[in-house]
Amino acid sequence: MAAYGSLVWVGQALGPRVDAITDDLIRVTEQMIPLNDVAADLAEMRAASIAENIAAVQYVLANSVDPATVDPPAGAAAYAQRLARRGVPLTILLRAYGLGQYRVLDAAIGLILAVPGPDQPARIAELLKFAGTYLDRLNSSMGRIYEAERDRWLSRRQAARQQWIARLLDNDDVDVAAAEEVLDYRLDQRHHAAEVWSTVTGTDAVRALEQARQLLSTAMRTGGTELVAASGDRAMCIWFPVEEPCVLGELTEQVEASGLPVRVALGPVGDGLPGFRRSARSAARTKALVISAGEAAPTVIDYDTIAPFALLSDDPDELAGLVHRVLGPLAGDGAKVELLRNTLDVFLAEGASYSRTARVLDVHRNTVQYRIQQVTGRYGIAVDTDTFELRFALGVCRWYRHILTRTI
Repeated sequence: MAAYGSLVWVGQALGPRVDAITDDLIRVTEQMIPLNDVAADLAEMRAASIAENIAAVQYVLANSVDPATVDPPAGAAAYAQRLARRGVPLTILLRAYGLGQYRVLDAAIGLILAVPGPDQPARIAELLKFAGTYLDRLNSSMGRIYEAERDRWLSRRQAARQQWIARLLDNDDVDVAAAEEVLDYRLDQRHHAAEVWSTVTGTDAVRALEQARQLLSTAMRTGGTELVAASGDRAMCIWFPVEEPCVLGELTEQVEASGLPVRVALGPVGDGLPGFRRSARSAARTKALVISAGEAAPTVIDYDTIAPFALLSDDPDELAGLVHRVLGPLAGDGAKVELLRNTLDVFLAEGASYSRTARVLDVHRNTVQYRIQQVTGRYGIAVDTDTFELRFALGVCRWYRHILTRTI
């Protein structure tokens, strides 16, 4: 027997009722899935899709076509693609197909019940099996069509967004109003840009970046939706509309407490298009400096705290010459000298106070005294004169680690 051949008469009997079932389903769909959930201008296309699908079910039943081999009608596929491009959730589309299945099943079961006989339960069971196979095939096919179109649409949309962002950053002659419309982001406000990148790869990186975006959006206390753009491999730049900068210490605590494998570099808050550009460029400079510093760099770093080093021209010979002239052998590459440099840096920042330095480093005061004695005695570095050049050299060592292994 052909596929579901015992149901051919049901399909044939449904033929004269297709128009009435279609009209009823359109009305019910409009009630249960309002047009404002889809888009008013799609009403005609949705009605045509419903009509095609009802006609297709009737044809498959009446002609004993295997439902596992059926493809969606062309109009229905086009409707799914339109919904994907409009950003309408796939669940709305699948819900409509569920309603359609219910209406067709209701009519078909009514036909079976109208013909008394001992085989009624078997016919209904066969009909339910047919309906399950057909709906599974339809939902799978429509889901693939929707997702493929959604991916294409997002890819094109993201490419357009990236182009507009590049124009805003690099071109003074740019149509700001058009950019705002495409990006759905106002440029006449205060912006706080952040470079966020993952220290892992694959899907873990994608997940970590999205979670970091959500965390930052909350922590920044934004005044609207942020703007996100890819800024490299496993990295993104985010502009947050803000009134005031976030508290760096609080943000750092939240990011570190989350355990996310990410780093965050912040630019300064800026107004309007100039601020949009400056904040992003400064965040990018900060990111480059953090990468140069290696794993010892903070998880979250703000441009204003490292601006003098971010603005250095990265001339290896010039930087190496300055560092070695000021620090001598203390500018070497190794755990011991790095520990002494870090202690000296904190010691100078704390006004040459042994007790405050010990508190910051969480070590005993005598430990600090011993390390500073090594700095002054073994390496011959004076800490009781003008310390600006000394602290500057220590900062270079921290942020430009390649200087430590460079010979001059």
